Amino acid sequence: MLSTDIRQESTTKRIEQVVSILMEEDSIFKEDLNYSEIVKHLVELFEKNLPFEEFNTMSEVELKDHCSGIMSIELLGKIGDDFTPEQMAVFDEAIKRK
Repeated sequence: MLSTDIRQESTTKRIEQVVSILMEEDSIFKEDLNYSEIVKHLVELFEKNLPFEEFNTMSEVELKDHCSGIMSIELLGKIGDDFTPEQMAVFDEAIKRK
């Protein structure tokens, strides 16, 4: 049985590698997400929601897909952060019409 520190280190290293790849493949991730913060967030999510054994046996493709989805949701959460009140009103109205 692996100690908690070794498990966390293993999880962190895998996620760091995937996040690096995703940020190289898609510049919007690199531009709009902080590498250290998103790695920390992903590690916390995986440790909280997935047993280590399942995480450890997850394929690189599957891990990449999960990380990409979570990172995309994080980007969506940033929409409007830089909007003026007028731009936010236009955005809110456009969303209501859809």
